[in-house]
Amino acid sequence: MRIFENKRIDYEEFSLGQGQCSVKVAILSDLHFPRQCADVSSILSEMEHRGVDAAFLTGDLVWRKADLVTCGAAEFLDGLSSLMPVFFAEGNHELRHSRRREIPALLKEHGVHDVTGVCLPVKIGGEDFLIAGDTEEDGAPRFEGKGVRILLAHHPERAKGHAQILCPDYIFSGHAHGGQFRIGKRGLYAPDQGLFPKYTSGLYPICEGTDLIVSRGIGRSRFPFRINDPPHIPIVTIFA
Repeated sequence: MRIFENKRIDYEEFSLGQGQCSVKVAILSDLHFPRQCADVSSILSEMEHRGVDAAFLTGDLVWRKADLVTCGAAEFLDGLSSLMPVFFAEGNHELRHSRRREIPALLKEHGVHDVTGVCLPVKIGGEDFLIAGDTEEDGAPRFEGKGVRILLAHHPERAKGHAQILCPDYIFSGHAHGGQFRIGKRGLYAPDQGLFPKYTSGLYPICEGTDLIVSRGIGRSRFPFRINDPPHIPIVTIFA
């Protein structure tokens, strides 16, 4: 049993959509550099081994008090972006960081597409995608154009509103840290959701045409440990 063991990452696989072509993507959330629970050095080799086509960073890449130069995020981004396209949308820790305005330049320097507040049309695996990013203060942009619509939204508790207004095909989120202490398949507490939160880990059909996938995250929150809640990277194969 892995009740207290939080070094190894759970890679949970999902297959979604209908179509002849498949694209495999990974959701990496709440790394909180330099406050990782797991050994992140293994992530790059695991991405290669699993044949992942793109990575989505759904906020809280860095801890709000991290030194952006020495925290390890830059080196990790270099390695990840050398393997595949990488897309990022901000979380609450980026919002609160004293050097928040420097983060977009850091991402660009290390090969990451920052979609915070914008909608970016791209091709992944030969298929058309629209990648949009929610913001902490101003909300998410509308989707413009044709393609599979993916919204990176750090806060899963906002998913219903996003689904009603923006109509994404998929929403990728984090923030809940799996509920920190998991009892069976339920988390105990999550920020902005409170006790026994609804959205903490895995797949949630939000409404017809929109699925939410939540990562339990990789880094530590204000709690120093997790119980029955190992770090988590969802791997989603999208059939388009």
